[in-house]
Amino acid sequence: MRHLALPGLIALTFGVGGYYATGEFGLFSTANLLAGAVALGASAATGLRSLGELGAASARRVLAPRLLFFALAVVGGAGLEVAAHRSGSRLDLTATRRYELAPATRKALAELPGTLRMTLYYEALDPRTRRIRMLLREFARAGPVELRERLLDEAAEDVERFEIAFSNSVVVELGPRFEVVERPTEGTLLEAILLLSTPPRTVLDVPRGEGERSPARDDERGYAGLAHALRAEGYRLRERVSAGHPEVPEDTGAVLLLAPERDLRPEAYAALRRYLEGGGRLVALLEPAAPPGLVALLREFGFGLPEGVVVDPASGPVDGAPPGVNPIAFVYAQHPVTRGLNSDRMTFFSIARAVLAARKPTPADRLEALVYTSPRAWISPDVEAVVRGVLPPPPAGARVERTTLAAAGEFPRAGGTARIVVFGDADFASNRYLRALYNLDLVLNAVHWATQREVDITLRPKVITPNQAPLTPRQTLGMLYGLGLLLPELLLIAGAVAWQRRRGA
Repeated sequence: MRHLALPGLIALTFGVGGYYATGEFGLFSTANLLAGAVALGASAATGLRSLGELGAASARRVLAPRLLFFALAVVGGAGLEVAAHRSGSRLDLTATRRYELAPATRKALAELPGTLRMTLYYEALDPRTRRIRMLLREFARAGPVELRERLLDEAAEDVERFEIAFSNSVVVELGPRFEVVERPTEGTLLEAILLLSTPPRTVLDVPRGEGERSPARDDERGYAGLAHALRAEGYRLRERVSAGHPEVPEDTGAVLLLAPERDLRPEAYAALRRYLEGGGRLVALLEPAAPPGLVALLREFGFGLPEGVVVDPASGPVDGAPPGVNPIAFVYAQHPVTRGLNSDRMTFFSIARAVLAARKPTPADRLEALVYTSPRAWISPDVEAVVRGVLPPPPAGARVERTTLAAAGEFPRAGGTARIVVFGDADFASNRYLRALYNLDLVLNAVHWATQREVDITLRPKVITPNQAPLTPRQTLGMLYGLGLLLPELLLIAGAVAWQRRRGA
């Protein structure tokens, strides 16, 4: 039983490492910690039986150098910890730089118009407080942030004033205005800062009345999350019933079309065409069954919108759907909309149609594809089967090739230069999928580019939510640290057991 000590120590190391890598006690971390504790306990129980032999001179000669080495290791480790803490130096070797503030957060803190006050309200024995306290200190290092902490039991007046309902809530104050963040993460704190420091300066016109998705709905199919993120970035959403008011108002920064199900009225299409010919901006989120009139209007500007659904078997089965119907994109063009996105920063689409940069209406126009599938993709005309969750085979003569899921164009006209971004999917920006992978960055950066606010294009912190589909980068890493490290851990334990047996032979 004493041979269990080294395998137990290995299991404990992997358990603690898995916790620090993923930030939570998942199945892998918990199983390793329990197995390691049991193994070390059994080894210790066996060792206690031999305590009577420790008084012998031969035992002291063997134990003394080992105990000295152990003591020096403990003292040295503690000394390194104290030195690192006092020096303030930081080293982040994680693949996603999860212990560093995102570029968007640093930019927002650097541009604060005054000192920001962040107050943490917590209960005395809440174990989550340490993590949030460390996060707030990172904010203070990056900008003019004043930190405060208060126990909930001692802050009854503040609890009533700010309507604080949970321990570890953070109240963010800038001048007389404030926001309460009940579940503090870097992403939620950044949104609070942006809401306080970024006044609405761009109007987004959101047509309604033809089955468009709602920016007010907060269920999975709604777009309240996108609306909140846009408001935090300095946009004001103005809904307009296009049937009664077809003309696009003059102060519109861009038109945001959220997957209309029915064709707009002819006068509404004529008004939208006049707006674009006069240098207007449009961000259109389409579905495979997009209205024919809208498809025809976008084709006038050179966008190719073939009928059917993109199937990319390289993506595999995602969110319970057959392989390929929910493509995960990891290839991007060099364009401001996709700045910072690469093979490690993927985006997710749900039952999307292809959007091609087919042809330029005039030589001066610029039309570019943005987001690519793998080279194994093809277009299925059987939309209904795909929606039902059935993957039909490629039709005869189907071209298996890399296709595109989004495109953008600039169109110089007599009234100004129009900018249009078209996505072949609307669900990727819904409440269900907006925070999956880098979807939020893609859609917000498309709006920034369309409204000529390229300075605001950046990568934002990831807001991790439980049971989110598809897997977020952190959940993907969690699987790696779990299943991916299980085999090397077992090999290490087997090697340790073999070494101990040969040494004791």
